[in-house]
Amino acid sequence: MKNSYNYGCPSPGHPFFKIRLKVNSILVIVLISTFEAFAMDYPAALVHSGRSNAALKKERNRIEENVTVGTSANRVITIKKVAAFAIEVTGKVADDKGAPLPGVSILIKGTSKGTTTGVDGKFSVTVADEKAVLVFDYIGFKSQERVVGNERTINIVLLEDTKSLQEVVVIGYGQVKKSDLTGSVVSVKSEQITSTPVTNVLESLQGKVAGLDLTRSSGETGAAMNFTLRGNRSLKASNSPLILVDGIQYSSYVDINPNDIASVEVLKDASSTAIYGSRGANGVILITTKGGKAGKTKVEFNNYYGVNSLTAFPAITNTQQLVDYWREEFRSVGQWSSPADDPKIFNDALANINNGVNTDWVDLMVHKGTVQNNHIAISGGSEKTTFRLSSEYFNEKGLLKNDELKRYIQHLNLDHQVFKNLKVGTVLNFNTSNQDRRNISFWNLIKNSPLGIPYNEDGTIRKYPFPSGSLALNPLLDENPNEYANNTKLNHFFLQGFADWTIRKNLTLRTNLGADIISSQQGIYESPNTTQSGVNSGFSRAALIDNKSNALTWENVLTYNAEVGNHAFTLMAGNSMIKNRSTLFSGEGKNQPYSSSLFYNLSTNDRDIITNSRLTETALSSYFGRANYKFKDRYLVTASLRADGSSVLAEEHKWAYFPSVAVAWRAIEEPVFSGLRTLFSDLKFRATYGVSGNSAVNAYQTQGSLSKVAFSFDETAAFGYWPKLLANKDLGWETTATLNFAVDFGLFNNRVTGSVDAYQTKTKDLLMDRILPSLIGYSSTIANIGKTKTYGIDAVLSTVNVAGKSFNWSSDFNFSTFNEEIVELSQSGNDIGNRWFIGSPTRVYYDYEKIGIWQENEAEEAKRFHPNNKPGMIKIKDQNGDGKLTADKDMIIVGQSTPKWSAGFNNNFTYKNLSLSVLTLARVGQTISSDYHGYYYPGNTAAVVDYWTPENPTNAYPRPTRSQDPYLSTLKYKDGSFFKIKDVRLAYTFQGNFIKNTPLNITVYGTAKNYFTFSKIKDYDPERGGTVEFPLTKQLVFGLNIGL
Repeated sequence: MKNSYNYGCPSPGHPFFKIRLKVNSILVIVLISTFEAFAMDYPAALVHSGRSNAALKKERNRIEENVTVGTSANRVITIKKVAAFAIEVTGKVADDKGAPLPGVSILIKGTSKGTTTGVDGKFSVTVADEKAVLVFDYIGFKSQERVVGNERTINIVLLEDTKSLQEVVVIGYGQVKKSDLTGSVVSVKSEQITSTPVTNVLESLQGKVAGLDLTRSSGETGAAMNFTLRGNRSLKASNSPLILVDGIQYSSYVDINPNDIASVEVLKDASSTAIYGSRGANGVILITTKGGKAGKTKVEFNNYYGVNSLTAFPAITNTQQLVDYWREEFRSVGQWSSPADDPKIFNDALANINNGVNTDWVDLMVHKGTVQNNHIAISGGSEKTTFRLSSEYFNEKGLLKNDELKRYIQHLNLDHQVFKNLKVGTVLNFNTSNQDRRNISFWNLIKNSPLGIPYNEDGTIRKYPFPSGSLALNPLLDENPNEYANNTKLNHFFLQGFADWTIRKNLTLRTNLGADIISSQQGIYESPNTTQSGVNSGFSRAALIDNKSNALTWENVLTYNAEVGNHAFTLMAGNSMIKNRSTLFSGEGKNQPYSSSLFYNLSTNDRDIITNSRLTETALSSYFGRANYKFKDRYLVTASLRADGSSVLAEEHKWAYFPSVAVAWRAIEEPVFSGLRTLFSDLKFRATYGVSGNSAVNAYQTQGSLSKVAFSFDETAAFGYWPKLLANKDLGWETTATLNFAVDFGLFNNRVTGSVDAYQTKTKDLLMDRILPSLIGYSSTIANIGKTKTYGIDAVLSTVNVAGKSFNWSSDFNFSTFNEEIVELSQSGNDIGNRWFIGSPTRVYYDYEKIGIWQENEAEEAKRFHPNNKPGMIKIKDQNGDGKLTADKDMIIVGQSTPKWSAGFNNNFTYKNLSLSVLTLARVGQTISSDYHGYYYPGNTAAVVDYWTPENPTNAYPRPTRSQDPYLSTLKYKDGSFFKIKDVRLAYTFQGNFIKNTPLNITVYGTAKNYFTFSKIKDYDPERGGTVEFPLTKQLVFGLNIGL
């Protein structure tokens, strides 16, 4: 059947004419060479037959070499001639100083054709016609476009792109251009924070900030991070940095949605932190949340789902290994020589052995966990009012049954320009969470005998699963939520409101009010059928703990800016008032008649009723000021002073002053160094000094305390109180002075950028307990005694390795060294009880040094040290060579819990819409105290180890014996250094009109987190430290991000 279609075509000589074609069920493309373009209007249902025609194909191929064909949404096919490339353009590209720029990308706009400049900056490119546009692009410089026109030689001068130097960085009570920074501040932007799925904002900083030591505290749901900045300074007080959200102190960073964060600034030196006075000694982390922007309303949706499993876990002793261990243990004392002796050493456990009982309690109770997150945000506004509203739902199910966290976070940023000179705004963040924890101990699961039988024949849980009359309860009993419950409900409300008033040109006043309010309730119920039965004397136990806290902040900051010729000034003055209040009430009892009541009916308990309550109030009043001076954009000076008054210190020492000064020199701006600009795009030297403080003592510790004591009075039980802590009327501040020298640099037009900081901190008047003579009636008092010192280097390097049209590769590397030293202690000597030693780090392990196992040919030598020593026992190093082992002469520092250095290395690769990022990190030089490796006692071992026997003369572990080796503690110290491939993320982005007429940006990605760890310890993840409780997890996550 033949079909007829009408086609219209414009022509220079004919405004419109029609071509009528007859086709035999075949769509034929007709090209008319005399016309540059024409349009064909065709029906929607053209018929394509399966007919093959070689001649037609050959002609079509020939035609397509000379034309381009495009289609549009209204079924119009546009056919154009491909113009010949006939015009050659040459030229040279240089910077504004005349230096040639090699490797400049030159692209013909609208095509994929182009070239690059040679080492002399020269280029040659062929274009189609005079309408062609050349695009000149070079890292560190502003892009430039040039129409060819009638030019055949085009010389281009590219101007330096100072955008990176003009980037604004948040500092204490203000903002400053990156180029004008005098202190040590690291800024992490939103895209770096959300590049991989994280449960809290600090996790996203791991491996990305030099000097910030971050480790995950556990694998439990909702677990926080352990973190310090540039080491430990205090021996008794907290060493964690201060965290502020939009300028207001925030008590729980895990309650902030990482998707709501615009940037995180880490303030490391005293020039940056001294403005926070008594709260800044350990560094400051400033979190700025996202706000709305005027214009089109934007919507973003993020979702991810992941599966968690153990990174690594110790091998559990199986039945055969336990049997071999027991046999060797009894053989060492002559009670076993062959399997014929098994009945007398295994007793009734022999039946389970013969029946092949081999229970892996970890495998039985530890499951894969899951994590899910949904986030949606809407932002936009007008020139006067902007907003951003977001909501998040987070759900994490842990490795144990009924271990779960559900969290909901709502966030609002709202700004309004009331008048031309008055702007107000507010930030609201509301978090509500519901968390169920389990009582199951991973450590007990490891230690449980594989000879235990978990279930009865009818499938019910066996209460006493272990042989030999053991009264140890079955851990499966704790999985029943009606028998064991530990639930915490939390509401966290954060409110910040501000007003910015421009009083006159260059003079502004900002007032900032904040409230941080937390209410939590924890309920615990333990029935008699749980593993807590023994602790509770066979009764049930129910407890309810109610915590409430609020922190109110009011700050006023006046800022003046001025420029006079080559001079620029910024003056800032302000005051701050912070009031904290917290209450606690708890009640508990035993023998509740109904398990269904859980912890909601404490009045029905009739045994061991206990109540407790507490009120704590503190206040901090402050005045502060800062001056910034800049001359010719190259000489920079910053000075600040803060006065803090704290209610927790003694009356005569409540106020302290914290000054700082910083100078910087942008050497690259000096005319004398103009010849270096072909190599250096930035070169700045910085030096800072400042003092900050710490008043981290309990609110009423300066007033002394009493201790409750029970006694018998007239044959009746009575209670009284006796003096415990002596009040110290001279208690003052811990103060930390920090000196920092640094250089910032940029090379090859900022293709390579970095910085190196060298610092030293000295902390004095440490807040510690002073032990008192018993004759005065008090055991101790808190006092300002002791000194510490920390020093190290922070280095950062960022590079653009490849910058192509389709493929790009960039890297970020950071490196830090940590050195801690106790300089002085209260008794002018070492404190062995607390493991504090002058000249050593603040956190060390102190013990004998194991150098092997006594071998059979060393029997006589072994007895020289102790008459009970024999082959197979732990061999200890005689440190002073006196032929005997004594604690004061032979115990040494065997390691430190803090690393000697750490590093992070992040690589980002993109190819068109495909991206790959790989984050690695290292933590080196720390020692861990391993519970697993150190648990090696008669009758039981959790570890599958290489122990000594006459047939296996190893130096790893001692021979199993019926008596405990006196030096077993030396087995647990292990090198905790590790290198980890922390995150691997592969993503693909669909941009533009991926869905017809809908401007969506869609990214799909997969992330492998914590999958690869390289360490001498193979049994578990050393990042967790020495404990096996709630081990760390690895995570496989798949996600979807949609932007509209």
